[in-house]
Amino acid sequence: MTTIRSTVSVPTFFIVGAPRCGTTSLSRYLASHPRVFMCSPKEPHHFGSDLPRRFWTPYTDREAYLRLFDAAGDRRAGDASTHYLYSRAAPGEMLTVSPDARILIMLRDPVEMVRSVHDHAMFFGYEDLPDLEQALAAQEDRRQGRRVPRLCHYPLALQYTFTARYAAHVRRYLDAFGRERVKILLFDDLKARAEETYHETLAFLGLPPAGSPDFSVHNEARRWRSPGIARVALSAYYPAYRVWVRSPDRFRGKFVFGLAILLVRLQARFNMGGGRSQMPPELGGRLREHFQDDVGELQDLIGRDLSSWLPRSR
Repeated sequence: MTTIRSTVSVPTFFIVGAPRCGTTSLSRYLASHPRVFMCSPKEPHHFGSDLPRRFWTPYTDREAYLRLFDAAGDRRAGDASTHYLYSRAAPGEMLTVSPDARILIMLRDPVEMVRSVHDHAMFFGYEDLPDLEQALAAQEDRRQGRRVPRLCHYPLALQYTFTARYAAHVRRYLDAFGRERVKILLFDDLKARAEETYHETLAFLGLPPAGSPDFSVHNEARRWRSPGIARVALSAYYPAYRVWVRSPDRFRGKFVFGLAILLVRLQARFNMGGGRSQMPPELGGRLREHFQDDVGELQDLIGRDLSSWLPRSR
């Protein structure tokens, strides 16, 4: 067991997922509070030793990870890594580092989550099957290491239906931290009443209201005008990012800044914006039936009415 020195700042809360459920927006809203410190990068993915490691994660070392919180001081420090939710090991590892930590879990209609994660994977080059139904059919092959796109360095991101079945993962965090230290937030609530949801979250973290952040939506869906240009740009970007991961700390700032500027300019030139795809109604209906048992278990577990996530009445 790793021993943490008392003088080291540690995260006091974690946004553990799920992906494409509003975690970026929430972390930005919280970061605007004067008594909150969100680490950079947003998703260091330090915990979860049972998850496949991402090539761009330089924070597997405990000391390197804790240095991300050096500037936190007496502020509440947060880590928002969306795939912690799916790790069996992460809750125990977090408790070792931060025994009193609080957990925020963000969830979304699983059918909408699947669609959004697929769109996101297409934009960043992880996915090479633009047809969602084909991508869903490829999940088993990919789970066994086959048909994984060359640019996908984290195959779990392509296990769409696994990541959208929430109940077992939520239960794991409730069991590890206790209900009083876990808050479940729904994407629809954040979208419809962002300010109220933000203040509820502050209260959960034991923080007073302080000003009002810009409640703009962050990390919206995007598409490239030219998939060919996207493949070329991302094929160059990811190897460069790998170099950045392995470079000394003093060189990382300028290097990643240059990479980010390059990619932002490419996105501005070739990004269509408004990248949300449309799911065929028949496929959406089949997915609702697939998730029905998990949604039923989840709504009993968290005490929320999730009937809008269930199959539509005919």
